[in-house]
Amino acid sequence: MPRVTPSLAFLTALLAPTPSRAANNPLEPLAWLVGGTWVAELPAKGDPLSVHLTVQWSAHKQYLKYAIVFKTKDADVPQYEGVYFWHPAAKEIRLLQIDRAGQVTESVLTVADGKFTQKNTLTRKDGTKQEQRTELTRDGDDAFRFRALVPKGDDWVEGLNLTYKRATEAPPKK
Repeated sequence: MPRVTPSLAFLTALLAPTPSRAANNPLEPLAWLVGGTWVAELPAKGDPLSVHLTVQWSAHKQYLKYAIVFKTKDADVPQYEGVYFWHPAAKEIRLLQIDRAGQVTESVLTVADGKFTQKNTLTRKDGTKQEQRTELTRDGDDAFRFRALVPKGDDWVEGLNLTYKRATEAPPKK
């Protein structure tokens, strides 16, 4: 049987992103988060504590990966790492996040009227679960408000309210 070797032109045409593929990426509403470092100051007693968020596309642009690091004057502490991805069967954007304690958060993200809302389920290492909600609202190209809500009885109460700003990159040291 003869061996078939696909031509370079065929492979290039097959693998090249087409405008329709890029335009139909369900993660596109989150693309504005990519690039630079987002910084928020946490209210803290004593030394200042800041939160640094970086977001990047995966190499094949099928998920967004992010990392959140807490920074003090003495240390950088990786706190959360996660991904946003499109779930084709559920037809929704989902999040999977692992924190430094090994806890897992799974979420469904909805986008409506410029607000990004997540319904989160945190699973602790002992297997117990806690429902949470988060809201992210853009404030231009270089800022957004992040609110975390936790259940209290029949209500949702605010547990955290931060404003992230895209940090200007420092010039490289010579």
